[in-house]
Amino acid sequence: MTTPGQLTLRCDCGNLEITAPIPAQVTVCNCGICRRYAALWAYYSPGEVTLQVDEAGVALWQRGDREIEFVRCARCGCVSHYRTLPGDPDPLIALNARLAEPALAGVPVRQADNASR
Repeated sequence: MTTPGQLTLRCDCGNLEITAPIPAQVTVCNCGICRRYAALWAYYSPGEVTLQVDEAGVALWQRGDREIEFVRCARCGCVSHYRTLPGDPDPLIALNARLAEPALAGVPVRQADNASR
């Protein structure tokens, strides 16, 4: 159950559930992978996020530069978040707010132009 001021994300099959504070804004990135995932990112420090994974587990993907790891449900395939790898001096978790229940209405959307990087 979602509490006031709390964001709850669920994959389609319910294997993954993530909770975090409602973000001040979300970001649409146009880089190759984010465009393909059609994600809407909300950024957090790891301590702000609670992740529950049921028996189906998760699948991981490290793209190109191996700086971040994308996480998806191993059963239904929904991309739930990405995270920096251990040892990163500024750890970060980006949640895919498109999995929010209920959807985020009224949260500003920032456009990030990272396609040319």
